Amino acid sequence: MVETEIMLNDRAAVVRLMRPRSLNALSGPLLDELDSALDRLAALPELRVIVLTGSEACFSVGADLKEPIADIGQRVARMHRMVERLAEYPAISIAAIEGWALGGGLELAMACTFRAAAPGAKLGLPEIRLGVIPSYGGTQLTPRLLGSARALELLCFGEPVDAVQAEKIGLINWIADEAGGAVALALDQAAVLADRSMPALAAARQAVREGQSAPPAGGFSGRGRSQRQSRREQPCQC
Repeated sequence: MVETEIMLNDRAAVVRLMRPRSLNALSGPLLDELDSALDRLAALPELRVIVLTGSEACFSVGADLKEPIADIGQRVARMHRMVERLAEYPAISIAAIEGWALGGGLELAMACTFRAAAPGAKLGLPEIRLGVIPSYGGTQLTPRLLGSARALELLCFGEPVDAVQAEKIGLINWIADEAGGAVALALDQAAVLADRSMPALAAARQAVREGQSAPPAGGFSGRGRSQRQSRREQPCQC
């Protein structure tokens, strides 16, 4: 249910969700396979970037609601661990979105460092229509990416946005020129990132995370610590 392909002279990997008949719904077994794939890739010394994608028709429609589960809390905790793992994964992550990215599928994409989408992509958090709110991290990830006003619009109306609107509000970073081009675009960006200093990239990500969870003064001091750490580990060759 999860395929991996090593690219760019071992510096990037494409990780593909493969449940097309279920629109890549996030079942327990699929998440287990994704965890295993991330474990294997983390052991590759040259790996710099992972590209997470689905099929050309669908990135992921979110939780597998047909999967029998005794405790809904277990499902939520399982997805929380995956979202946190992607957000803190040592390699840069880029979600390459074709078709639908809804609910937990979009939350998975938002946990990635960057997002690329095909022109026909549709992204949304429709949970409000069912009388609930996103429970896999969407209520925290959307304001960090979009700001509170845009986040509330996405959360409270529950309407999907197309790729153009998603780029406009900051939900995605780049739009491919044509359908089926999201992975190629993500790999183009991966090639650029693979040439950057890994300690400097890690420090930048850490400084942003600290800044999002701390008052301004705390964010500034955290940025100083991250900069000193990156200089100790390796000079930036950007």
